[in-house]
Amino acid sequence: MTGQQASGFTSPLWRPVQTWNLARQYSLASLLVLLASVLILGWWVGKRIEEGVTHRAAASAALYVENFIVKQLQGLPDKQWLTPAETTGLARLFSSTPFGQEVVSMKVWAPNGRIVYGDNVGATFEVEVDQARAWNGEVASEISELNDAENRHLKAQYQRLLEIYAPIRREGSEQVIAVAEFYQIVTPLQHEIQRAQTQSWVVVSSVLLLAYLLLSGLVQRGSNTIAQQKNVLNRQLAEQRALLAQNAELHDRVQRAATRITELNERVMERVSSGLHDGPAQDVSYALLRLDSLALQAEYLEVPRRAQAGRDLAALEHSLTRAMQAMRDLATNVRLPYLQALSLEETLERAVRDHRHRTGSEVVTHWRALPRDVPLPVKITVFRIVREALSNAYKHAGGRGQQVRAWIQEAWLHLEIQDQGEGFDVAQVDPEGIHLGLMGMRERTESLGGHFAVESGSAGTCVKVSLTLAQDEA
Repeated sequence: MTGQQASGFTSPLWRPVQTWNLARQYSLASLLVLLASVLILGWWVGKRIEEGVTHRAAASAALYVENFIVKQLQGLPDKQWLTPAETTGLARLFSSTPFGQEVVSMKVWAPNGRIVYGDNVGATFEVEVDQARAWNGEVASEISELNDAENRHLKAQYQRLLEIYAPIRREGSEQVIAVAEFYQIVTPLQHEIQRAQTQSWVVVSSVLLLAYLLLSGLVQRGSNTIAQQKNVLNRQLAEQRALLAQNAELHDRVQRAATRITELNERVMERVSSGLHDGPAQDVSYALLRLDSLALQAEYLEVPRRAQAGRDLAALEHSLTRAMQAMRDLATNVRLPYLQALSLEETLERAVRDHRHRTGSEVVTHWRALPRDVPLPVKITVFRIVREALSNAYKHAGGRGQQVRAWIQEAWLHLEIQDQGEGFDVAQVDPEGIHLGLMGMRERTESLGGHFAVESGSAGTCVKVSLTLAQDEA
């Protein structure tokens, strides 16, 4: 039978048990052990009681028989047979005494299995184990089923008899001269054995039942405690799951809010760029035009005042020109190109191309097989980080060894922007300098659930960014 068949065969019996709690399973198992223990102990104690009672009765009977018949058998083994007077004396002894009335049959065995008194006188039989023990000076007894050849005539009248072999010694010595075998009715003895066995069964069963009840009570209490703790743990687990679900929902909300904030910031920057171009830049342009008009008017001033006015106007024009250039650069930096229609690769190329056009430095790029459709916040963040990192590389490393690498791995976009400058200690960097740019790049990355890191040393600086492409644009 295969293991599967065996399992299918036994599972209908044990399947309900497997659903029980610990206390019920223990109660069933301990009850089975208790029943087995009662049966085994009861059987063992009963056998010991039967043997003890039988041997005690046999010893008493053997002592009685030896005291009464030892004189009639003192002629053995000097002679082969008993005299008629000795035989008559033995018969009279067993017929006239109360003990003799309890004896069903008796034999006297001479050495070598020869019967000299009783049934089958003169016949010789094989010496059995119990008779051999008696020849060695022991009293042997058992409740016999009367299956031996010399007991066939008793088998027809009795089912069981107490069979006793008693050694007969020569007076004044330990020499065994004969063996007396006699049979007693077993009914009174069986009543005594059954009473003793019943008492032992009651005692053993009571003790084991008490132990079973005590242990079951302890296990029941332990099971109840475990059940209560399990319920508490289940409630706590349910609360933890509810909190995790709430945290996950809050995380999603924060992620969506960060995404919307990224888009909103770009719109604000676009408005700032338009405001700079249409507001202060126009005013500065107008002021520059007015300076030209004032320069013409200064030609009509006196020579000393004309020279001073020319110097003042030149200084003012220089300041306004610088302010105009700064506002134009700021407007260009804060204003993003239209990225909605661009792919991820085109976004990277646009950021690198703008940097090359603005600085005239070389940038090596490495990317291929990038996805075309990615969320807009990801493209905005990529564009801003690449432009900021390249700007830092040009400013602090002179544009040496500028590289941009991008690749996709398990739905994550990985970016590396590096240079071959002298590097810096990231932990000791000036918070008013490049650190402000690093903070901005970090915040942009982490607002989209990404990872940001900077590695810098004597071999240069590398900005590492990882962004998940599974953005929720809702």
